Amino acid sequence: MSKTLTAVFLCFALAAVVLCGTPRVAAQSSQHSEQVVFSGGGFSADLNSPYGFWIWCEADSTNPYQGACNGAMYVYARALTKHVSGTIIELAPSTYRMMVGSDDGSIIATLTNTPPVQQGPHNTVTVDFAAPAPGGTSSSDKNVVNVTGPAN
Repeated sequence: MSKTLTAVFLCFALAAVVLCGTPRVAAQSSQHSEQVVFSGGGFSADLNSPYGFWIWCEADSTNPYQGACNGAMYVYARALTKHVSGTIIELAPSTYRMMVGSDDGSIIATLTNTPPVQQGPHNTVTVDFAAPAPGGTSSSDKNVVNVTGPAN
């Protein structure tokens, strides 16, 4: 039994040395990306409903996810909570526009922040709903806009 435990221990020790001792070339040569997150919500008079969002986008990058967005949105009075995906563009320094929608088309929206980007829930984000009907525009100044990456 003692020989078996010793053999198992030696196998784990050898595996740890091999795994931990291998140089991490890929990690050393990785490129940084600019990532943008909009998080918050507001009230749409046009939809007569509170709404909310958490959307992450890869704004400026050299990887295949450049320009892609993923997240979630809800429209409370319509009982809609959906995964959304789409794209992002930088209109001007620190001004981002996300165009997102759910797979079933029940939520389609464009979200745009107003600079400057401030820390915490002190950012203005305007949401233009194309769906659900009748659509409409709403703006709130109690949102989080987080921008990270090489330019920040």
